[in-house]
Amino acid sequence: MATASINYAAAQAITVTLTSLASAGYRSSVFVDNSVNKYMDAHVMGSVQIGAPTVDGTITVFAYGSVDGGTLYSGGLDGTDTAITWGTTPSTSTVEGFNQLKLLGVMSVDSTDDANDLEFGPFAVAPAFGGVLPQRWGLVFLNETGVILNATGTNNAVKYQGIKYDSA
Repeated sequence: MATASINYAAAQAITVTLTSLASAGYRSSVFVDNSVNKYMDAHVMGSVQIGAPTVDGTITVFAYGSVDGGTLYSGGLDGTDTAITWGTTPSTSTVEGFNQLKLLGVMSVDSTDDANDLEFGPFAVAPAFGGVLPQRWGLVFLNETGVILNATGTNNAVKYQGIKYDSA
């Protein structure tokens, strides 16, 4: 009888510029191409350096995907590291494209977190897409802290770890 075991890949950086992300602002990452490694799942984790909030808030992490090699992405995103203004930027985005994003998790921020680093994750990505990673996927961050994220942001880091299953 075959035995299955989990196989973790080395962590890889995800490109996303979170410095100076405005309050109520969305930012997408560069897509992760899963067509070569063919991971079954990925865990995402990282830290975000915040500004000086005066009230409690959140930073929400979403996933987006593509199944056609990147011709179309969830919500009309374009697979790049860009600030999102739904219906305007990227030009292919739809006005309510945020409704097509998949929730991964939420970071709580309180008013005493000035210039701190908030760690998040690990969040599993595949469950957001029905249990299997799409061919290409990426992340979207929504800043609801009431202030812009730290302008220096030297400690912003977002990574993923691909997961496969071995059979012996």
